[in-house]
Amino acid sequence: MFSLTSWKIVRISGEAEPWWFFSDWKKDIKEEIHYTSEKDAFEKFMNLVEDYRQKYQHAKHKKNTAAFWNEGEKVFCEACDDDLQRYHGLILMEGESVKDFTEEEKQRFSAVFER
Repeated sequence: MFSLTSWKIVRISGEAEPWWFFSDWKKDIKEEIHYTSEKDAFEKFMNLVEDYRQKYQHAKHKKNTAAFWNEGEKVFCEACDDDLQRYHGLILMEGESVKDFTEEEKQRFSAVFER
């Protein structure tokens, strides 16, 4: 059986870093950018990671996802009745799962956060 693999970049913004994948994480999706080429998807993902790294004061990566934030940028949490840090996340997905990076991709991705 033939199956077509697709990739997408997911941009999220909310009170949790992207690697948590809480049950309601999809409510924080701001944009999905779809690709049929793995190479094109990874290149665009890296361009966005670089752009976000310049735009935000803080950055952290975990499980092939990236979170960026500025101090003082808050979002109101109704469940906890408090203002929480707002995070801007980037996720590169293969199908419906976070893409497993090759060793070369891991090195390139991690290097952005070592500056």
